[in-house]
Amino acid sequence: MRTLTLVSTGLIDQPDRKTIRQLEARDEYPRTLFYEDELHSDILDERAVRKAPLPWRVVYALLPVSFAQVIEAYRLRRRYDVVISWSPRLGLLFALLLKLTRSQTRHVALMSWISAPRKAFLLKHGHSHIHRLVLWSSVQRNFAVHRLGIPEHKIALVRRRADQLFWRPMDTPTDMISSAGQEMRDFVTLVEALRPTGIRCHIATGALGRRPFATVRALERLKPLPPHITVGKMNYVELRRLYARSRFIVVPLLPSDTDNGAGLIEAAMAMGKPVICSRTQGQVDIIIPGKTGIFVSPGDPVALREAIVRLWNDPSRAQEMGREARKELELHHTLDRFVADVKAIVLQEAAASYSSARTGPSRDRETPLDVPSNRTSPEPRTARYHESL
Repeated sequence: MRTLTLVSTGLIDQPDRKTIRQLEARDEYPRTLFYEDELHSDILDERAVRKAPLPWRVVYALLPVSFAQVIEAYRLRRRYDVVISWSPRLGLLFALLLKLTRSQTRHVALMSWISAPRKAFLLKHGHSHIHRLVLWSSVQRNFAVHRLGIPEHKIALVRRRADQLFWRPMDTPTDMISSAGQEMRDFVTLVEALRPTGIRCHIATGALGRRPFATVRALERLKPLPPHITVGKMNYVELRRLYARSRFIVVPLLPSDTDNGAGLIEAAMAMGKPVICSRTQGQVDIIIPGKTGIFVSPGDPVALREAIVRLWNDPSRAQEMGREARKELELHHTLDRFVADVKAIVLQEAAASYSSARTGPSRDRETPLDVPSNRTSPEPRTARYHESL
C-alpha cells in the first residue's frame, strides 16, 4: 500500500525526522513516527514543498504554504493508492481541487473541527471527493450527518489517542497540580480559582511564533501571578515529569463545540491522573464523570476552586480515579488502536482503488496499481505531523 499524508506541523521548534527517531529511541519523545511507519506513508508537510523540482519551488514561493502543499499533493497523487489529509484546511482544499479537476484519487480526510462556518461550507460542497471522513468527536459527527447531509457510511468515528508507552504512570510523589495547552484555554478562570488556595500549579504554555494565542496573551496580562502559580513552556520529557508530580490535571476551557483539550486529557489519563475539566459542548467523548474526571461549569472560578480543593484534599480518591483513567485509556484511547483503526479504513480505500484500476483504466494512476501489501515506503520521508496539546 502506498499512501501520502498531507499534514500541517507549523514547524515551530519541530525537529527533523531523523532527530525525532533518535529522541523516540531514547524515550524522550512520544511515538510520532508510529503512524507513518504503520501506514507506510510519505509525509507531505511544509518542508516537502522545498524539495519539489525547481520550477515548482518558484511557483510555491509565491503562494501561501497551505496552497503550495495542496498543489504538491495533487502533483504527486498518481504515485499513491490513497492520499490522506490530516488537517481541515488542507483536506478541504485538496477535496475541492479533486472536484474541480474531476479526479478519482482516493482521499481519506482526518479532521477534528468541521463546524466552523467556513469549514462547514467548504465541506458541504467538497465532501463528494472525500471518500472517508474520519472524525473523533461525536458532536462533530452529528453535525456532519444532520447539518451537512454527509452520508453516514462515509464517516468513521475513531477514538482519539495518546501514546500509552511514553505517557505512563510513574511512581513519583505528588506535590502540585498542573495544566497545559493553548487553544481555547481559559487560564484566566484557572488563575482566579487558584489565587486564594496556595495550591502549587504550573501552567505549561507560552507563545509560539509571532502570533501567540489569545489565551496566552490573556494569561500574560494577569502577571504578576501569585507565587504558587508558575507559567512556562516545556518539552515532552519535562511535561511528563510535571504530570507525574501532579495529583491531577486541570483543563480549563472556553465554551465551544470542539474537543479542545483532548490531547491533554488523554496524556493525563495515560499517566494515571484524573482531570478536572470545563463541561463544554464539544468535550463529551473521553471523561467519565466521577470515575476518571470531574466536570465543572465553564468560566466559573468558584466552582472550579471547589472542585480543585475537594480533590486536592482527597488524595486517595485522586489515586483511584487515576487508576480508572489509565484503564479507560488502555481500553479505548491508545495510539496503537487509533493507528490500527485508521489503517483499516485506508486499506479499504486502497482496495477500492485497486478494484477500480482492475475494472478500467484511471487517468489518476501513474503506474499499474499493486495489490495492497506491507511494502516499506522509500526513503526519505519528511518529519511527521505532531499535535500540540
